Amino acid sequence: MSQLANLKVLIADDHFLIRQFVLNTLKESKIENVETAADGNEAIDLVQKARLATQPFDIVFLDWNMPTISGLEVLSYFRAKPEYSDTAFVMLTAESEQQNIMKAIKAGATSYIVKPVSPADLGKKLFEINEWLKRKRQISSGIFN
Repeated sequence: MSQLANLKVLIADDHFLIRQFVLNTLKESKIENVETAADGNEAIDLVQKARLATQPFDIVFLDWNMPTISGLEVLSYFRAKPEYSDTAFVMLTAESEQQNIMKAIKAGATSYIVKPVSPADLGKKLFEINEWLKRKRQISSGIFN
């Protein structure tokens, strides 16, 4: 799992315990570069600041139901901007209805994780998301062109 160590991750969730759970699971996967946000506004702010500092997030975990701006709105906001096309946005939410999952995927979610999630399942998802990132970056760096 050490190939994940270089990833920069943001966890946006209004529940402290969820943020801590994901943070701890990421650390077990050797991912140390992790920031957290308690709402959608803070998530947007952190993602934009990271891009401006040329240290963009690789993965952004978004809770659907957050105060101020929902995770789906944050997702839509960034998916409308081409410079974020190779950022993985992952819905991490209790919204388990098929229509909501489809709505998130249509809005551009890279992956969808229904809470509660086990550390093992989250680890598996991280591996899949990392594979997606690698493919995206190969394409954008012109390796396949």
